[in-house]
Amino acid sequence: MENIPCVAEIFCDLNADVSPLLISAVGAGGKTSTLLWLAELFAQAGRRVLLTTTTHMWLPESLPTLICRDPLALPSTVWQRPMQACFSAWRADVGKVRGFSPQVIDALVAQGDIDVVLVEADGAHGFALKAPNEHEPCIPQSSCCVVAVMGARMLGEMLGPANVHRWPLFSQITGAVQGDRLTWPMLYRLMNHPLGAFKGAPQGCRRIALLNQLSQNENLPLGELITQNAVDVIWSGAVQQRPAITRRRVR
Repeated sequence: MENIPCVAEIFCDLNADVSPLLISAVGAGGKTSTLLWLAELFAQAGRRVLLTTTTHMWLPESLPTLICRDPLALPSTVWQRPMQACFSAWRADVGKVRGFSPQVIDALVAQGDIDVVLVEADGAHGFALKAPNEHEPCIPQSSCCVVAVMGARMLGEMLGPANVHRWPLFSQITGAVQGDRLTWPMLYRLMNHPLGAFKGAPQGCRRIALLNQLSQNENLPLGELITQNAVDVIWSGAVQQRPAITRRRVR
């Protein structure tokens, strides 16, 4: 078994020497949990961290939260907390918060008042797997890193519209037919297809594929999965556990 990655290696994967640092999470199967874990790591390292979204997300109750229409108009002193979340509105009808456009987040990063901005840049309606629709994901162009989350606990499970978001697109990309069981080659195609997991990732950004909920798996073909240019790093683990990442492979 490969050694559990250390925090320094994880920060290296994230291009964490860039400041301010903008990391976007896309995909399905643990985006919010992934960003909360990253917020914890960066705060422990002494960085000021902001969590937000370009779509809608569940309210992160563990973080102090600010609701404002225009974060660009706020004074720099607002961003001095070690960790906080900021959104444009509370959607009581769906129980979620609404975020900001990618352009607003790019401008907020450019102001330089925050060390790390973590963005949930995709929606999945609670599914563990998805393929992006035409208008998805909504990734800020100043993202230094895009983490594509996949609920790999679905390996071996039968697939179809009941458990995969945007099933027709997922089927086209991966070649899966309803009733097929999820295989490694399907995840491989989802990672590397131009309309797959990293669709819309800015040119030159770091691309990390996160196979979530796989901390106990002993037979991960990570080397086979990272042979194409679409992926720079593969993490496997379970982001709600500690350590969150149990295996790591770099191209």
